Amino acid sequence: MYFILFKDTAGYWRWTLKASNHEPIAVSSESYVRKTDAEYGISLTKSAHNAPVHEANAA
Repeated sequence: MYFILFKDTAGYWRWTLKASNHEPIAVSSESYVRKTDAEYGISLTKSAHNAPVHEANAA
């Protein structure tokens, strides 16, 4: 897996996490004015590997 860090068409920073087959797995849910903020979002995603998974109840 790897991250792609890029500027969108509005000039804001975004990231995409891609699988080894180059298909997107996750994308930033927001855009960032500063590159360092986008990089921080990537670091939060990387550190979430031990986060618990909760199943949502169907409505």
